[in-house]
Amino acid sequence: MLQLPKTLQNVHKFRHDDRMYVTDVVQCKVLEIDAITWDILELCASSTSDEIIDRLGEKYSQDEVTEALESLAEVEQSGLLFSTLDGRSAATTTVAERRLRILVAQGNPYVDDLTLVAGGVRVAHTHLIKALLPYADVEVMNDVDKLFDDGVQGIAFHPEDRASLLKLIRRKYDGVLLQKHTDTAFLSLLRYIDAPFVVPIYSIRGHNGESINSVLHWYSAMRAFDAFLTPTESVKDFYLSFASDASTFQTILLGVDLDHFKPMDKHAAKHEVAQMLNKPELVDSPTVGFQSRFQPEKGAGIYIKIAELLPEVCFLVTAPTLNFYAQQRFPPNLIYLSQQPRDRLPYIFNAFDVYCLPSMVGEETFGLAVLEAMACGIPPVVPRLDGLPEVVGDAGVIVPASEYRDEIGSFAGTVCPFAMSEAINGLLNDEERRLKLGEKAAQAARNFTWDATATNLLTLLEKLKKIQRLTTRHRREFPISFAAYLDESKKGVGYKAILSNVTNLKERPLMFDGYVQTVEEGLALSLLNKGHGTHEVEAVLQHFCGETKAVSVLEKVLGFQGATS
Repeated sequence: MLQLPKTLQNVHKFRHDDRMYVTDVVQCKVLEIDAITWDILELCASSTSDEIIDRLGEKYSQDEVTEALESLAEVEQSGLLFSTLDGRSAATTTVAERRLRILVAQGNPYVDDLTLVAGGVRVAHTHLIKALLPYADVEVMNDVDKLFDDGVQGIAFHPEDRASLLKLIRRKYDGVLLQKHTDTAFLSLLRYIDAPFVVPIYSIRGHNGESINSVLHWYSAMRAFDAFLTPTESVKDFYLSFASDASTFQTILLGVDLDHFKPMDKHAAKHEVAQMLNKPELVDSPTVGFQSRFQPEKGAGIYIKIAELLPEVCFLVTAPTLNFYAQQRFPPNLIYLSQQPRDRLPYIFNAFDVYCLPSMVGEETFGLAVLEAMACGIPPVVPRLDGLPEVVGDAGVIVPASEYRDEIGSFAGTVCPFAMSEAINGLLNDEERRLKLGEKAAQAARNFTWDATATNLLTLLEKLKKIQRLTTRHRREFPISFAAYLDESKKGVGYKAILSNVTNLKERPLMFDGYVQTVEEGLALSLLNKGHGTHEVEAVLQHFCGETKAVSVLEKVLGFQGATS
């Protein structure tokens, strides 16, 4: 939408008969306009877009005013009406000089109230959107057009409705942020929205290979100016065993709400939780906590075994449901606390002496609940799997674990309950060490802020837009032919590709005509000439000549293309 207020010192409006016109003095252009545009131009020097929508509400519908503002924004992008005497306009200003417009693509309706949201992905996603608002105009796919209480603009989108797709195309976004990489239904948007896509990877693997395949589907379709957001380096390292383009995977750490999750008086927190459970014995008992889905791959079975190994310690479980474990007899020192609103979680975390997450699922790319516990000053005990060690660092205990090369039932590895129990018992029996680790955990958590996540994402979008400007230049298409020849050294038939320079002599871009290339190089150039993406060509080359040679061939061919564009 048009960014207002805006000076109109070089714009002149006039009427002739029943028709209305506006003149751009600098550009020497005259445009015919309608009544609503005339009224907007009357107000835009002193009002914002929202104020104009409100002030013209009695005369026009909100949709009519919004559409007119969008049309004016397109006029501005073309360099008309809002240019200055030095010729600069919104179309020539850099992205850094204006707020970015970001589309958030998600399949479920936007929820601005996190009170009852449990899933870590949805919590992280919503926090990131809110953190972007001071720096960018954020529009989130929704069932209907709606302005949410937190300032996020919901924009109606239905994949089967071409009109809603055309509306997105006209919005001229600076970037598109997905909720998660498994939303492959949005792959088709790459064909229509000419803006960098950033696709977060919140699960390294799992679900019988579906998670990996979703990443690789996105990777194959991505343009040179699209990227994945990986919350830890472990995610990037894992996927570089499947893909060779490391620049596509950009690590941006997630954050934690430090105003909400912070150290509290432990005795008061334990008293609060004891009252919630009607378990007064919790106040004076050493307490270990678990806050996640209570399922096998999240370590529920391991957690129960740890509780059995430490009968003098209270083990709390905070989870939406116990699932099939509800039919199991727990040890008497394991207590279940049903899912709590997020505003209660700081009290629960602070009631823990140690936080334990023996998760073995391939989805712990970061561990948001672990970081929230750390922000409350609670030292965590976690297995050495996926992204957890990067978040915990030296502010907790990382227990050795066995990592599976290939998952089995979404299990990424296994951790020994005896080893976990020894680590927990060691902390509970060494108060000085436990308190020092708790202080270190709270200090480490201060390095993870949502504001930093948002600004790093915007920096990435700026970088991707620069790449876009370079890679969308016209590429020369040199004819490629393939031929067999007599290879005397091998006493047999060989094969080669010929890079032709079929142009007028005065316009010849290369020095000579006819360059012999390898078949692999000719194949890569031919596919790129046909419009196939870089990562698609990478997959074809890997099939024919292996990963190592494919990387070198592709690097050589892309360098040639870049130099001749």
